[in-house]
Amino acid sequence: MKTKSNIVRIIDEFDPPKKSINVFMIGLRGYTQNYGGWEAFAHGLFDNWTDKNIQWWAFEKVDSIEQEEIVVVNNIICVRVFEGETGSSAMPKYDIHCTDLTCHIVKSLKVSNPVMFHLGVRIGPVLWLKRHSIKKHGIIMMENPAGAEWRRTKWNRLVQIYLFVSAMMMAKSTDCMVCDNEGIRELYSKLLIGRKPLLEYVAYGVNSVPRVSEIIPESVAQYFNKWGIERDNYYLILGRFIPENNYEMMFKGFMKSKTNKKLLVICNYKTEIRKFYNHIKQSTGFMNDDRIIMAGTLYDQEILHYVRQYAHGYIHGHSVGGTNPGLLEAMAETDLNILYNVNFNRYVGGKTALYFKNEDELAFRIEKLDSISATKKINVGLKARNNMKTKYSWEHIVDEYDRVINGFVGKR
Repeated sequence: MKTKSNIVRIIDEFDPPKKSINVFMIGLRGYTQNYGGWEAFAHGLFDNWTDKNIQWWAFEKVDSIEQEEIVVVNNIICVRVFEGETGSSAMPKYDIHCTDLTCHIVKSLKVSNPVMFHLGVRIGPVLWLKRHSIKKHGIIMMENPAGAEWRRTKWNRLVQIYLFVSAMMMAKSTDCMVCDNEGIRELYSKLLIGRKPLLEYVAYGVNSVPRVSEIIPESVAQYFNKWGIERDNYYLILGRFIPENNYEMMFKGFMKSKTNKKLLVICNYKTEIRKFYNHIKQSTGFMNDDRIIMAGTLYDQEILHYVRQYAHGYIHGHSVGGTNPGLLEAMAETDLNILYNVNFNRYVGGKTALYFKNEDELAFRIEKLDSISATKKINVGLKARNNMKTKYSWEHIVDEYDRVINGFVGKR
């Protein structure tokens, strides 16, 4: 007779709250102890959730069997699961494990109206193979695919092919796909042939941030002094130092411009692929332009707020969708924004941003913004922030997810 695993035994002894709908989020490293893009998404969604008829379950990856448990935090049921695998296969195996555990929870605890909500596209082939057995439990399958992950050049060709195939198989397996950018929804609508899931659009959210105080804290003053920057005398780039974020184009465009302002670059260039950094040095020669400041990473939120709000403008080169959280944060804080001209960014920036497709256009945009009046700069910033509040506040995102979940369950 097969012995029950530790977490299965814990599940079978758990008495969950009786809720009309139960949604299981799969793909998090953790809601309570780990932070990344998906974890930030979970916090935005869970911490603002208001519908008491829906119970959220969040799986969390822990480091040992002894840490496996079920705890309720902020009304979220956290199922802590040990996955012994390490390396690149760890998260896919963990997602598969959580998928199987969801089926067990639904069967063992007889929860009502179960929804399996996958984040990302790691396990498409497995979901495609398991779809029939999952649906036997009456489970609605939902996913958020994030962006077009297979287009990221950080992956080798084989990984890119797997991610594309996995994304398509995941889409074919799911009942409802919630895209966080209209461009991603359009992309999947074109790529999918034959059976398609319900394609919904619900944006990623951004927290409302008040304007910083005129009294500058000592830590902020020290940071500005360290890099020799002052209010309104620099442009800002903030994002991962990878090819698809177009650092080469942004550096060349800035260097072509005649601006007297500086370029503050906050990124992880010291820890990303060294080959890419060496390529950027050789292709742009940015080290010889004393306007460009490579400041490394910055995680202090108070300083980040000042850096964003005191910048003359923000330059965003991301070319792979969907909605980038860093772009939302910039649009919510920085008055002037120049974005790489792809539909993912245009859907976010709308008429409150300027766009560039090459280094010459970027140089032109920078010089144009150099001469903008203070009044117009403030007005553009107000329009951008109002756009964020209207379309991207977490309260609005929560309402949209509530609509999607209740609407889909109601169609059963």
